[in-house]
Amino acid sequence: MSYDYDSDEEYYNKYYKCDESKIKSDFKSFADPKVKKIKVEGMEKMGKVLGIDIYTDIFITYFFYKCGCKSMEEVTEQEYINGIKKFQVNSLKEVVPKIIKVREQLLDCSSSDFNGFYKFLFTFNVEKKTKLIPIEVVEVYFTELFQDQFPLVKKFLKFIKDVQKVKGLNKDQWECFLDFLLNQGATFPANYNCDEYYPLLFDEFFKWYLENNK
Repeated sequence: MSYDYDSDEEYYNKYYKCDESKIKSDFKSFADPKVKKIKVEGMEKMGKVLGIDIYTDIFITYFFYKCGCKSMEEVTEQEYINGIKKFQVNSLKEVVPKIIKVREQLLDCSSSDFNGFYKFLFTFNVEKKTKLIPIEVVEVYFTELFQDQFPLVKKFLKFIKDVQKVKGLNKDQWECFLDFLLNQGATFPANYNCDEYYPLLFDEFFKWYLENNK
């Protein structure tokens, strides 16, 4: 069981002293000197250091979550410092051995860290005009995070893409989906109740599921 350092800042500061000057120096190796921020080119350099593809690997998004990034297009120096400190190291290279552990932790959908990361994904990817997280992005994250544990996810994606043809999920739908999986994923549709608080989309999925599965 991993310790939730974010929930106990005093404990974190007492036992895990990082060298901020080293972190700042590490930041400069990725940052655009003109704007003093890490832009796309710098992120690609980060991917090479981490040994991942930043365009397909969810770990880079998890790292941005730890940084508290406000945008997927850039990382500020303070955000970078925050993120590196959360991993209790002084450089991005030192994060590499922790990647496997993070992937294991992301399998625990009921943890507070996962819940925080899941909410961050919506904020990080939501389109300002529609206030939706695009269906293409939904599919990527749901498949990456849930499909191996919950076979139901594949059918839910088919329903919202091919039947409902939704353009994306709003914040309420996105956040309720995690609760839906944790409480209904193993028993659905046996214990599902349309009178509960789930969004209408979930009720429609329930009815469709009954009609299409004996």
